[in-house]
Amino acid sequence: MLNSNETDTKKSPSIKHPYCWPMVRITWMDAMDGETGWVNLGKMRDAKLATCVDIGWMIRNDDERVTIMGSWCLDPQEEKEEDKEGGRYITIPKGWVKKIEYLKVDEYGQVRD
Repeated sequence: MLNSNETDTKKSPSIKHPYCWPMVRITWMDAMDGETGWVNLGKMRDAKLATCVDIGWMIRNDDERVTIMGSWCLDPQEEKEEDKEGGRYITIPKGWVKKIEYLKVDEYGQVRD
């Protein structure tokens, strides 16, 4: 059984339209690059992680990773589902994810919490 943060990837939903996947806002932690040159050791020890936020359709969520895509191609010439394409995707290691919020898209295309 899946909890609220998992998407069943074994049974891929119909991909005729992106709304078959949930729209999410993911908060996750990333590495923060340090300054070039000589830096005080205390400043290095006190360095923080970067907090990142991404929004998109969650097309994968398992024990290892979360993948979201931000763009969907509705090419009318592509009739086969396997030929549909998406873009602007990111795959984030599951251990870096701090929060997944499920969003709603209203009839006017507006994203709501």
